[in-house]
This record gives sequence, structure tokens and C-alpha cells, in this order.
Amino acid sequence: MAYKINRDDEYIVIPDGVTSARQVRKLMKQQKTPEFYELEAAEVLECLLDDDDITGDDYSEYGYIMCRMVISNKGTNDIIKVAPLNSDIKRYPYPGEYVIVVEYLGQKFYTQKLNLRNRTDTNSMPGLSRLQAGISADSTKENLPPISNSNIKMLQVSEGDITLEGRFGNTIHFGSNIKRIKTEDGDKENTGIANSPNIIIRAGQGVLTEGNKPVQEDINLDSSSLWMTTNQVVPFKKSSEKAHGKTVPKEYNGKQIIINSDRIVFNSKLNSIHAFSKNEISMAADRRMNLESPIVNLADRMATQPAVAGDILMDDIIWKIVDALVEFGNGIAPTMGSVVGFPVPLDNVVGPSSMLANKLTKLKSTMKDSAKSETVFVGNPKGANVG
Repeated sequence: MAYKINRDDEYIVIPDGVTSARQVRKLMKQQKTPEFYELEAAEVLECLLDDDDITGDDYSEYGYIMCRMVISNKGTNDIIKVAPLNSDIKRYPYPGEYVIVVEYLGQKFYTQKLNLRNRTDTNSMPGLSRLQAGISADSTKENLPPISNSNIKMLQVSEGDITLEGRFGNTIHFGSNIKRIKTEDGDKENTGIANSPNIIIRAGQGVLTEGNKPVQEDINLDSSSLWMTTNQVVPFKKSSEKAHGKTVPKEYNGKQIIINSDRIVFNSKLNSIHAFSKNEISMAADRRMNLESPIVNLADRMATQPAVAGDILMDDIIWKIVDALVEFGNGIAPTMGSVVGFPVPLDNVVGPSSMLANKLTKLKSTMKDSAKSETVFVGNPKGANVG
């Protein structure tokens, strides 16, 4: 809504919004040329986002606001409905915040919020439109939860950075190498090559500061993080201490993408999930690692050699062979020969057979489950019942 202010601070509203050339020439001829403003701030009273707030069934007014112009309002009931200017990127305001209103082609639109308090969580300052109109009360949406959270702070940035900062501690940061990073061991300097591009996406601020001091992203403390870096040393702390080997870096630097959260889910709705590495693929877990599939191939996608089931191999096969040999050794130990019709022990059979039975019995009692892995398990194969 356009308006003008006389030099004596008298407000003169231009009802048509956009001033015509004739009006401009007339104003220029006046002795007291007023100051002209094409844009005007409006106080947001309600944002139309619920079904009960929207007129009609086509949702064509979704995201509109009910607001009162700060300067040109005519009183308590001078509340207007205004559409968002941009149809692609939208910033939905909160009641008590202020937006810029313009008029094009006979329709009013709202744009950016006014940064009255220079805070990320809220810039609400209710009542400025009432001062001009002499209004004592407002009717806004009832039972609207408070949005203010003093713990949510602006991002700490450098010259040239671009940030998108949500009011709930969610941010996208287009920047370059962070020169100083806070770690558990104190500040770390010179963490990469200057001006190397980074993109940091964060949901859930984990760092708290006093007052309104801006905060830096922390990949270990923030709730969920995605860091895309080029020459940045990232102070990432792995959650599993079992991770070791040549492929676990001493520091996470260079071109890399690091995702960190309480849970990470990869889900392919229709096709496959592929992971490729020029070097190695390392995976570590403190409790358990599961692979569940009708077929699991190791080393070769077309592998045909089946894995051996430990319980079946040892209990149903190996130990049954041992039992059979023990029974055989004990059975032939008393074997007797015959000399002139008298039974004679066959020493060359009795000795070795008894020794075989004793050794196999001792082997079975001492080895028991020693051949079975305590860390790797496979599913039951087909035909698991071995007689």
C-alpha cells in the first residue's frame, strides 16, 4: 500500500496504491513536497494454514495472511487478506511479526519479514499497527503455541557466506572452510585450505551460547547433520569404538560427505541400493550387524559355493562321525583270534582301536563348540535335518 508523509509529519494515504504520473506532477508543484513510500509494513494477525481458515475447497488461499497495515489502516476492523508474493520460496510469518506489503495488478502481496529483533526464532513485536489506529485489542488465532525459543541462535558465518536459517534450529549454510572449529579438546585452528567450498545442512541446534551470540555448526552435537566439504578437516567422532583398520582415517579431511544422526535409513522403494569403493568398505557396530535376504552372496555376485551351518556341521555330522568311530573302536577292541581252537587276543588290533576310541572321546569332550564362531551366524540351510 503506497502512502506519503508531509514534511510536517502528516500522513496522507494514497488509496489507489500506485501513484500516477499526473499525481506525481501535482505533488511536485506543491510547496511542501511529501515523502512518498510505495512499500508499507503490515502486522500479521493470522496465517491461513488450517482447513477451517481457508475459504473454498481449492486451497487457492493457502498461505495467505490476515494483517493490518501499520500506517494506512483505518481502525480496528481494517484487516485485509494478503497473498504471498513468491509462489516458489515462501516464508510463513507468525502472528505479531511484520511483513512488507506491495500491490501489483490490483492485488496485494506480502514479501519478507521485518527483522525487528534480529533473532532467528521470532521477530514478533505485537501492537505497532494498533498505535497508529488507536486499537486496544486484536483477534488472532486462538490456542496458537508460542514460537519463541531463546536458545535458537543465528549461525556464525564468514564474509561471502549464504545461509538459510529456519526459526527452529534448522539451517543450510553455503560457505567455505571454517577456519576455527570448536572440539572437545578446545579450538582447532587452520582446519583446511582457505576458500574451499562447503555446504552444511543441519536440523537441530546442539550448541548453546549466552545471550544472542551466534553459534557454529557442530557435527557431533547437532541433532542431524550433513557436511559436504572439499578441503575441510571435520572433527567427526565415530560412535563405534570397534571401527579400526587402514581405511578408518586419523582425521576426516579432503573431499567428503559425512552424515551424522541418531538413526540413518536407506530405503529403495523399487530398485537396488549400490555402494562402490575404490579402496575398502568398512562397517562397524557395537552390538550386532544383520544381513537379511533370501540369498546372500559373498566375494562374488554369482557365487555358487554354499556357506556351512556350524551347528548342523558339528552336531549333526562331525560329532556323529566321531561317535560312530568311538563305537567302532570300542567294538573291535575285544576282538579275539583263534589258535588251535582257542581264542587269542589280536594285539595289533586291540591296541590301536582302544587308542582311537580314547582320543576321539577326549577330543569330543574338550573341543565341544570351539569350532563355532561367536560373532558370525548364518541362517538354517535347506534340508537342515540330517539323520
